Amino acid sequence: MTATFTLTHADFARLQKMVARRFPRGVGARFWQLVLRALVWLCIGITGATYARVMKDVPEVHRPLELLAYLLAITLVVIVAMPYASQLLMRKHMLAPNGAFLSPQTVTLSPDSITVKSARAITIVPWSGVLARDQDDTNHYLFIDAMQALVIPRSAMALAATDFEKYTRHLKGAA
Repeated sequence: MTATFTLTHADFARLQKMVARRFPRGVGARFWQLVLRALVWLCIGITGATYARVMKDVPEVHRPLELLAYLLAITLVVIVAMPYASQLLMRKHMLAPNGAFLSPQTVTLSPDSITVKSARAITIVPWSGVLARDQDDTNHYLFIDAMQALVIPRSAMALAATDFEKYTRHLKGAA
């Protein structure tokens, strides 16, 4: 069975969301993220409280500290916006317009492997090399690593749904 398709920037965004959803949900990783965020916000809170106290107790420094207040407010906005802005910028520059992800691709399913051909490469992955399978309303994701997956539109697999299901059945529990 062979199918040809072309992925888009939106498919890449979906892949990123799928990878983030699969991020280890263990207590350790989440706990340390929470501790670091709490520590940052605690430091910001103490800085703000100290600033307010100095403004109240020493009125003659009100004018010079006003500039610091504006800088602190801008810093807070940047801290909050930075993860979203960096993700948008990275997403914009991570994919070359003529690269393997965005170029037309042909997928061939066989009992032994899945083959993906693009303008840049040919990838042959034995079914035993696929660690997990996941899907959303648009694509199938065959994970060959924790953060790397073959992205196949569901519409491309419509004619070969039976074969695709047969070859990936062993991956259902791994997703």
